Amino acid sequence: MHAVSSMERSDEESENSSENSFNEIITATMAGGYAMMSMMMVPPQVNYVYHQPDITGRQWVDNLLANRRRCFVNFHKQPENFQRLHAILSRGFGLASTREAESIEALGMFLWAAGTAQSQRQMHERFRRGLGTYSKIFALVLNAMVRFANDVIRPKDYTYSVVPQELLEYTPFFYGCIGAIDGTHIDVVVDEAVCEDFIIRKGRTTQNVIIVCDFNMRFTYIGAGTEGSAHDMRVIKTTWANPTYPHPPSGFST
Repeated sequence: MHAVSSMERSDEESENSSENSFNEIITATMAGGYAMMSMMMVPPQVNYVYHQPDITGRQWVDNLLANRRRCFVNFHKQPENFQRLHAILSRGFGLASTREAESIEALGMFLWAAGTAQSQRQMHERFRRGLGTYSKIFALVLNAMVRFANDVIRPKDYTYSVVPQELLEYTPFFYGCIGAIDGTHIDVVVDEAVCEDFIIRKGRTTQNVIIVCDFNMRFTYIGAGTEGSAHDMRVIKTTWANPTYPHPPSGFST
């Protein structure tokens, strides 16, 4: 065996020392890299749910009145027409504020429910009041609307003493003619016990509504409530007996 010279031992120790130094540098570099990565990492984002507080029914109505598009979508009226209707019903037809709701909120509730087919439970969800309260508020506005309708949906002159200008050139063929009559079907929701009477051949549940208008396109009579399955002739014969139904002047047949 050959003895290892001092020079060979020195070279080996130098090589081991260099390798250890390189490993230490690599280890330190990796540790530094991991530290930098940890510092630069973005913490996970948490999507906190923001619960917007409920607004009152009056605030909701006011918000819609401030936006023409939303007002028309929900109330089927532009804001100025809503305000005008509210003023008319309040001044002369019994619409008033109560302990349960202000009059403007009550009207908004009524128009929203009637115009977009909302149930009392949906009204409860929107306005946050008891179910019985909505029945009272709805009835209050409905009574005012019926009184208003009876006042405006009628002939201007029940005697028809003046021949409409549109008929003068056709004299005397249309003497006694007071307007035009037609019928339409309007979708309704009725009690299950009578639902079959209101179902038409297209499968919808409707009322058969009769409408009369004069030559100025002014409605003079609207008869609602007849079940959709009723024949048009039965609707006409039923409405003829109504005291408010417009009839031609004496001496002319209906």
